[in-house]
Amino acid sequence: MAKSKRPLRILVVGSSWPPQTFLGRLMRGLSGLGVQVRIAFSSRPDQDWFLQSGLKAFKTRAWQGPQLLRVLWVGWLSLVAMVRSPRAFRIFWRAAMKERDPGDRLRTLNRLLPFAGVSCDVIYFPWNSAAIDFLPLFELGKPVLISCRGSQVNVAPHHPGRGIRAGLPTTFARASAIHCISSSIQREASRFGLDIAKSRVIRPGVDPEFFSPAPVRTSSPNVQIITVGSLVWVKGVTYGIQAIRKVVDAGIPVTFTIVGDGPERQRVLYTIDDLGLNDHVRLLGRLSPIAVRDELRQSDIFILPSLAEGFCNAAIEAMGCSLPVVMTNCGGSLEGVTDGVEGFIVPIWDPEAMAEGILRLARDPALRQTMGHAARARVIRDFTVKRHVQEFADLLEEIQCGAA
Repeated sequence: MAKSKRPLRILVVGSSWPPQTFLGRLMRGLSGLGVQVRIAFSSRPDQDWFLQSGLKAFKTRAWQGPQLLRVLWVGWLSLVAMVRSPRAFRIFWRAAMKERDPGDRLRTLNRLLPFAGVSCDVIYFPWNSAAIDFLPLFELGKPVLISCRGSQVNVAPHHPGRGIRAGLPTTFARASAIHCISSSIQREASRFGLDIAKSRVIRPGVDPEFFSPAPVRTSSPNVQIITVGSLVWVKGVTYGIQAIRKVVDAGIPVTFTIVGDGPERQRVLYTIDDLGLNDHVRLLGRLSPIAVRDELRQSDIFILPSLAEGFCNAAIEAMGCSLPVVMTNCGGSLEGVTDGVEGFIVPIWDPEAMAEGILRLARDPALRQTMGHAARARVIRDFTVKRHVQEFADLLEEIQCGAA
């Protein structure tokens, strides 16, 4: 990133604590390049990586507690906002008064007023839904960058109750630039009003020094298969379990490790039990990045049975650990894995095809090794976090210069 008179300052709005692993990587990387990063949180960050990274928290407050206390708090926020920026206060007040319910008006003011008089060069929304929820921030006159990721573009807009579809064209039009995590997501977003000329494809990256093969591998009589991701319908975990059933029926001794948690956990447990796989499946829940890396290092094959993806971060983390990948041909999967080189691409909704890909690798250790080496080489060539962060920093500086 080119030198400037003072560090570029960005405010990240719409994240949660702790942020997703890939978002944390990006924020720490930007801070390492000298970008001043503040992240809006309603809870106090307490993990060492945050405290030692140079990142700053922009304090907001969750809408909770006794009603009187909440009303008094909004009153205090209003007074502070009027002093800091009368213009921003008027913008936020008008937005709140559009709500019919008095409680919703207070909730809106609680969400928006902390941003009155905010000092930054770029406001960054990591999620489309956050940009829609904080639409009044677009009126502050600050350049805005929005990231388009997976289900926020290729799933959520098709849900009539989410309201994302109606908000996408407005936020796309008003943003200074749009970041898309894959060319596939860029094409999907164009269906909802994205001008491709103002968008930039920057694919995710991982640290290949962290996500690397194990120095010493624990031996196991079983083929170790793993998937990592939220237990939500779109990840297709139950189809992966069905594929494992077919692999077991083919006489292959396997252990299938599922890392992640979510609303589909009970359905996943039922599927494991219904298919008689309790002795073959480990459901570990959500793990720290180090624990995820350690599980990947002890595995032989990574599978991704998703029904929709933007670009799978978990897959390139596994590839960094030299794992061959069997994944479905959805979203940006073909932008990260070449069929027959780093693994196999199979159709969605097809446990038989996924099982076939797993079986080819399970029966051929040499093929696993060849594809695993190719997978790690692909990560080092195309998907390093260093490249990802630098491209993102360059985009931020372009936005800042364009607004000057």
